[in-house]
Amino acid sequence: MSGSWEILGLLATVTAVVLLGLSCASPDSDADRTSNQNQAVSRDPDESSAGVAGGITPTFTDVSAESGFTVTQSDHGFVGDRSQGAAAAVADVDADGDLDVFLPRVGKPNGLYLNDGSGHFTDVAPEAGVAGPSERFGSRASAFFDIEGDGDLDLFAAGAETGNDQLFVNDGSGHFTDEAPERGLDRPIDPLTRGTQQHGVTIGDVNRDGNLDLLVLQWRSELYNSTAIEAAQQTGAWEEDEMPLPCETSAGLAEIGYPTEEDAPPPRSALYLNDGNGHFTDVTDEYGLTLDEVVAFTGVFNDMDADGWPDLAVTGDGCTSRLYRNVQGQRFEDITGQSGLGSDENGMGSVIRDIDGDGTPDWFISSVYRELPDGGTCPDSTFIGCSGNRLYLNNGSADFTDATDAYGVRDTGWGWGAAVEDFTNSGHLNLIVTNGFRVSDDPESNDGNLNLYYHDPTDLFARVGTDPDSPFREVGSDSGINDDGQGHALVSFDMDSDGDLDILIAQSNDTPILYRNDTPTSNSWLTVQLEDPTRPGNPWGDGARIEMFTEGDAAPLVDWIATSGSYESQRPPLAHRGFGDRQQPLDRIDVYWPGMDTPQTVDEVQLNQQLTITRE
Repeated sequence: MSGSWEILGLLATVTAVVLLGLSCASPDSDADRTSNQNQAVSRDPDESSAGVAGGITPTFTDVSAESGFTVTQSDHGFVGDRSQGAAAAVADVDADGDLDVFLPRVGKPNGLYLNDGSGHFTDVAPEAGVAGPSERFGSRASAFFDIEGDGDLDLFAAGAETGNDQLFVNDGSGHFTDEAPERGLDRPIDPLTRGTQQHGVTIGDVNRDGNLDLLVLQWRSELYNSTAIEAAQQTGAWEEDEMPLPCETSAGLAEIGYPTEEDAPPPRSALYLNDGNGHFTDVTDEYGLTLDEVVAFTGVFNDMDADGWPDLAVTGDGCTSRLYRNVQGQRFEDITGQSGLGSDENGMGSVIRDIDGDGTPDWFISSVYRELPDGGTCPDSTFIGCSGNRLYLNNGSADFTDATDAYGVRDTGWGWGAAVEDFTNSGHLNLIVTNGFRVSDDPESNDGNLNLYYHDPTDLFARVGTDPDSPFREVGSDSGINDDGQGHALVSFDMDSDGDLDILIAQSNDTPILYRNDTPTSNSWLTVQLEDPTRPGNPWGDGARIEMFTEGDAAPLVDWIATSGSYESQRPPLAHRGFGDRQQPLDRIDVYWPGMDTPQTVDEVQLNQQLTITRE
């Protein structure tokens, strides 16, 4: 297949989301407006690396143009779906050992950028057949996976606005054909729809049958309008002049049955099981997923309660984030409340990672923050809160503690895509969140206060201190991360195979940003990928748990193989870790393949390599 891709490479040269009731209250004066704007977006870091774990701040260089990323994601302005998305999927599409990038676009052809191995990318979308017809609005969240286990990657691209979903099937030579209707993914767009608003595409093996299933999530605008408010007031759930806070709104909607307009199109969030031959069946209701009650953005599968089955964490607007426990691969049950979750007011981006070093999956959720006076609330904000991000720490059985403030990660403005990675290979994790929201191309416009986040910088955090539970501190201005546009998708990956992680940010109505990691360090590192020839439908071991042991029986570093998370993003199925100045090999790596209680062990693992572990 690689040879065909080389030939292909040579050939290459709505809604207005009117957001009724969605804004924080307008300041009473121009002076107040200026003050609040500064509070919303000015997050000045300590410009010193003193005290930063590992003693060094990550350093990045913007190489977007020279790497080949010069085309905007959309040119339609900041309205509706166009204000809430710019997607990216990263995978080794042509199986040549380096990572490629798919950039779905709105109002213009998609881009499929093949990597030459050194971090230079060439768009081959037209030749590959994934550019999409020009008459459709375009695509949003997307994901690569092998739908029929034939050894090559296929591509699902969720439709944007009035565009249909597409399932591009790879013929093995690098050419794709849309087969969504015949594969069970023909979901026609209602002519009355205000936009599909599908911002989440997630891959995972829900029932552990060895085939990767598909979750598509919709930001359901029908729940997010004045009709719901009027219905709640008419039923007495809310007082006539009452504008409840986001979590109260969620409770009110639940009480009155999530009202929608009579002509509203059916919800499009759905879970599809793969039969192994690349045909998909909607099992949303059968599996007990109440996705029609979630104003959903991002889904992630992970075994949150350590019972061996992948649970489902979904971020949602208006306090509708949910955690669903997987019951033996047969159904899901909502355990949000009993797990100590659900306080995030506007859950958008999502990262599941062991952040406190105890071997359990924690959950970071990006959201909206705005500084308020002491004792102040976010008045007139029916669906938008001001309380910012959440970091929930897991005790191992899906019982979570809110550690947002203890870790110092509440404020990143209007957050979207995020990642938790070791960008310095020091052995200490960083957090990065890209941000911003616009309702107008005019930076002086302040329609509904939403343009307070017009210039909203991406935030990069470093650990202060060396303990796993040390707090984070914002260090972005020292790092070369200096964008302040409207970032959405964020994917970290090693674009040039030099052993450190680079960063791709997709921006709405702008060109993508590619930051090359130029951190001056000789720290050791290891990247692990899995290969499972026994499960051709899940070749990279999605859902596997990896434990890296440095010294004997000391607590291991724990990661999970997955491609979901961030926001409108797909990342490569790899586990990357830094080890500081360590030179000796790791004692061992244990791999718990999906559903297995006994690990496969690899002893004496050399560092500074990308290691492939093949299932025995």
